[in-house]
Amino acid sequence: MRSPMFWGLIYLLTGVLFTYLAATSPGNMWSFYTVLLMLFAAYNISISIKMFVLSSKLNRKK
Repeated sequence: MRSPMFWGLIYLLTGVLFTYLAATSPGNMWSFYTVLLMLFAAYNISISIKMFVLSSKLNRKK
């Protein structure tokens, strides 16, 4: 199994990618596609923060 830091980086990169796709999507800001992408981005970024906190707790425990 990979470390929480690795998974945190993966989730952070996908969150940034979804944010970029939502910002460059055609149409207005409140279209279904844009809102859905921003929800995915928020979810991924929140999971990455949890992974980074878990990684720091594991490092302190060692």
